[in-house]
Amino acid sequence: MALSCWAGAASADVIASDPDTVLKALRAEGLAATMETDDLGDPKIVTHLTGKSNTEFSVLFYGCTDNTDCSSIQFYVAYDMPDPVTALKMNQWNREWLFTKATLDDEGDPGLEMDVILADPGVDDKLFATTVDLWRQSIDAFEDFIDW
Repeated sequence: MALSCWAGAASADVIASDPDTVLKALRAEGLAATMETDDLGDPKIVTHLTGKSNTEFSVLFYGCTDNTDCSSIQFYVAYDMPDPVTALKMNQWNREWLFTKATLDDEGDPGLEMDVILADPGVDDKLFATTVDLWRQSIDAFEDFIDW
């Protein structure tokens, strides 16, 4: 009986199946964020970092059923570079950084992404804030890495 009381008391503050919780959590971290939809009709949040970088990035929702009830998100940012970046350079980033993944588009422009599982039961505000902080640090380091 004590176990069922404990389990019932647990609540997630941020969960992908309720995109508004993600939006509110981003705003709680001081980010001006707006809710949109992507080309498939799934939720998408557009926001930007403040401080060292004013970089705009997207929060994409994945594992959705009929554009709702999503199970994960991805932080994503892309850069339009004057000169192409090499795959070798992106691979170097990917070897050294654990939680983010560097990508290249067809024109050699780099991107950075971080997948976050927010399936039921979701995560609390504190863990989500830690995730956002890791994303901020990663963007700062990545922009230095690509000479942005």
